[in-house]
Amino acid sequence: MSNLKIPKCDIEMSNLKIYIQAAQQISIQQPLSESWMMEPVFYDEPLVKAINPSFRDFMAANEARRMGNVMKRALVTALQVLRDSRVEHPDAMMTGTGLGCLDSTEKFLNAMVENGEQTLSPTHFMQSTHNTIGSALAIYTNTHGYNTTYSHSSMSFDLALLDAWMQMKIGKIESALVGGHDEMVDSYFELLKKIGYVGAEGMVPCGEVAVSMMLNRRMSSGQLCELAGITLYNTSSLDELKSNVEDMLKEAGMTVGDISAVMTGVNGNPWHDHYYQAVTNELFADVPLLHYKHLFGENFTASAFGVYAAAHCLKKGSVPSCLYDAGTPRTCDTLRTILILNQMNGSENSLVLLRKV
Repeated sequence: MSNLKIPKCDIEMSNLKIYIQAAQQISIQQPLSESWMMEPVFYDEPLVKAINPSFRDFMAANEARRMGNVMKRALVTALQVLRDSRVEHPDAMMTGTGLGCLDSTEKFLNAMVENGEQTLSPTHFMQSTHNTIGSALAIYTNTHGYNTTYSHSSMSFDLALLDAWMQMKIGKIESALVGGHDEMVDSYFELLKKIGYVGAEGMVPCGEVAVSMMLNRRMSSGQLCELAGITLYNTSSLDELKSNVEDMLKEAGMTVGDISAVMTGVNGNPWHDHYYQAVTNELFADVPLLHYKHLFGENFTASAFGVYAAAHCLKKGSVPSCLYDAGTPRTCDTLRTILILNQMNGSENSLVLLRKV
């Protein structure tokens, strides 16, 4: 993957600002709440399932029974974001999911084996595809615009966010519901544990993800922050990272000195975190470092939590102590911008720049 940036377009359109109006989460923290900022919950278990809200407050019981957990969580976060942003029908929906409806897929495959491929219930089959989530959101909210799903390992959410960003910059859409959604089952967790992706000693828990956010070109009174830039690339070169950061900041009318804090996807595994250490020591030695996976867990779309957490920090105007790296040189005296850096094994890199409104 080469660098992904916005295409050339009319200069007036490319200078349009994009805002994150609202963002909600269901995770291993309290759902649909920002209580994690003051009263975070910490876990010692290697696998922690998400804390579900009361689904009956958002959908009828008979509807909830026909949906898997990942679909219900996606729907609830989306509906809450639509309420918070007062956008009834967004122009587009972009969904990022690494594993899709994994629980339904497993149930369908197990039923095939147990029943000899005979007399199978169609429900789990219909809900087993990755794009089921985006389809369900569109049907439930009666939204018939652009709708796409990205399933690209740890870059799934970042690609969905980039899609919305690019289409807004070229004037195709004005609003977009962007989400990152993943669930975990015990059998797949054991497979990921064997390859060292999760469950290693000292790592953060493996969690589940449900994050929805509304992007809009129009400023409102309650928006969280501005999405000032996003770049994806596939290399571990520090020189290229520095070049990408400088280019993105230049497009946003900023310099490296304007970065208030850097948030990384550190997860406690030295095999994974050594790249972050090299980057921050080389490029951001004097910038406060923030982490988020120790609060929300590791998963294929965990990067959605980084954007969610940073956006709420900018809205509040401060960073809670639970996000600071233990060895960070200083705290944020004035919080204006947060640069979010995510990667996987030195590749699948993403840079997301958020700026206070």
